[in-house]
Amino acid sequence: MLKTPLFFLFVLSISIFANCASDDGDSPENDDTGKASGTIQLSGEETSEFGNSLTVANIAVAQVGLTGTDKSIMLLSENIRVENNELVYTNDQNGFVIVAADFSTGGSPDIEKTISMTIVKNGEEFRHACSSPYQGFFTACGDGYSVDFNAKKVVFNGTTVINTDSDVVLTMDGVVTWE
Repeated sequence: MLKTPLFFLFVLSISIFANCASDDGDSPENDDTGKASGTIQLSGEETSEFGNSLTVANIAVAQVGLTGTDKSIMLLSENIRVENNELVYTNDQNGFVIVAADFSTGGSPDIEKTISMTIVKNGEEFRHACSSPYQGFFTACGDGYSVDFNAKKVVFNGTTVINTDSDVVLTMDGVVTWE
């Protein structure tokens, strides 16, 4: 098994969270990857490149060392998990990592919600992000996006993310739950 070269995701994640991270100890600690389930439907120009959906199989909650905040979760494809505070994968040519954060209960005075996402298809990376409220970079996530740590659920309802290289917008719809 190889350790991930998807370091770009973390550079992006850390840049998003660096100015708004908080470790107040209120979120659960989880050093291992847990099981998650749900499918996120995708729409937009780029779906011809990487497909119309992402099936979430794994989750890592409150991985401060990886995401920079305890107000986040990492939604992972079946072939990616977190081990010893690092991403470990069995296939480096295909997969995805979505860092979903919700600061609406505290942690940031300026940003309520963010998404940093990397999809890898046939070895090509597609990086997307959003922040709400809109801060002059990326795009607004939209009102239909939420992370509920208590209910163990993430909702994407008309959620928009922008490709950080091409500025193409992608829309996400679906519900992901975890154990």
